[in-house]
Amino acid sequence: MEERARLLLVEDDEDLSLITSMQLTRRGYEVIPAMNGEEALAFLHGEQVDLVLLDVMLPDYDGHELCQRFRSEACGYEGAIIFMSCMGDSTNIVNAFREGGNDYMVKPVEIEALVERIEVNLADGRARRKQGGRQWYRQFMIDKKTHEVFRANGGRRGEKLDLSPTEYKLLTVFTECPNEVLLYRQLYQKVWDQDDLGDYRALMVHVSNLRKKIDAARMEVIRAVRGVGYLFRDV
Repeated sequence: MEERARLLLVEDDEDLSLITSMQLTRRGYEVIPAMNGEEALAFLHGEQVDLVLLDVMLPDYDGHELCQRFRSEACGYEGAIIFMSCMGDSTNIVNAFREGGNDYMVKPVEIEALVERIEVNLADGRARRKQGGRQWYRQFMIDKKTHEVFRANGGRRGEKLDLSPTEYKLLTVFTECPNEVLLYRQLYQKVWDQDDLGDYRALMVHVSNLRKKIDAARMEVIRAVRGVGYLFRDV
């Protein structure tokens, strides 16, 4: 996996939730358990999630209804949803897809089969976002078609961020080279298309302003490497 995907596991069976979380965590995922629909909705309203694993029979919601809530304009979750249920009849499976699900697995689910379906759905999601001209990150989304940047809020598009043309160009340079230290001179040349003449003050001011706008959670998305340059990490 290129990066650590964040999964929301909606499962009311505590033992099964714990076992599934541990198995997926060992395989490199970040797993957030939710024991009912209200917990899941509350989390999606405030956090970014790459994929949802959704049980059908929950104490407060029917899984199909909850899936509709995830896809509604109020919640606006656009990531993948994999149903996991002991009910394998065709009616439940068809309804799951009609309500916005991307996949359906019948319990008991083998962990290796689950990991395979997770990876397939994550890859499909990345492809769809790329085709749509949108690049999603933990805290923001870049719309390459309109050259606009929006805050990412719980898997949906939030407020538009007021970036200057220079800040936007800087952000696209950073996102094209994740986990790579970009030297001051490299950034200067890519943004202004000319030599820096040893003066990086303008660059530092623009990077500082950009960091304030895209990193509301202060997660050091753009980290300064003292005396060298900057490193972009979508943590």
